Amino acid sequence: MTGRTVVVTGGAGAIGAAVVRRFDADGDHAVALDIRPGPGVVACDVSDEGSVRRAMAEVRDRLGPVGVLVHAAGITGAGGIEDESPAAWRRIIDVNLTSAYLCAREVVADMRAGGGGCIVLVASVNARFGGSALSGPAYAASKGGLLTLARFMAREHAVDGIRVNAVAPGPHDTPMWQALDADRRATILGMLPGGGPGQPGGPDDLAATVVHLCRPESRFITGATIDVNGGQWMG
Repeated sequence: MTGRTVVVTGGAGAIGAAVVRRFDADGDHAVALDIRPGPGVVACDVSDEGSVRRAMAEVRDRLGPVGVLVHAAGITGAGGIEDESPAAWRRIIDVNLTSAYLCAREVVADMRAGGGGCIVLVASVNARFGGSALSGPAYAASKGGLLTLARFMAREHAVDGIRVNAVAPGPHDTPMWQALDADRRATILGMLPGGGPGQPGGPDDLAATVVHLCRPESRFITGATIDVNGGQWMG
């Protein structure tokens, strides 16, 4: 199963770009959707319905129906309920969670007509343990929502041959990770069993899991959340 049209939201970011490279190396045709410009990037504000519709239409015109969707777009917050403003809350929920709904509803018909497809939602370990002031409440809630949305779509669209899964990454070497001070990074790595490898995972580590979930050998995996966090959370 190669030569598929693959859409990766947040595809200009560290994780999204790694996912794009992995799919391309597998023989698929991956396209990055992102609000940030870049080579080969289709401009898209994933929180805006019209922008998503236009971007997906551009992808179809260029490469044909979408067979795989990876939703990696997201932004973070900070603080507690009293610190995060209602405007910030709404923006984070829209970018992280509503966007997954908007993108999925644009590609489900393509997948159904093609006899099936794969969707992977990139959540977070924060969805597992509830987050903290480091992530903010909206980020944690939105990532938790992605896990439930994946299960809902997996049940709803199994009859269409569409498999839907989520990944919940822990510490990975991304700009978000690098923005933390050294003490905070050390504290997080200290949560890994045995101290972990002494460094976070890399974007390619997560990308490998995402691509695996979209391969034929994963045909019996749907509605699952795969934890890629070095053992930070086990459950």
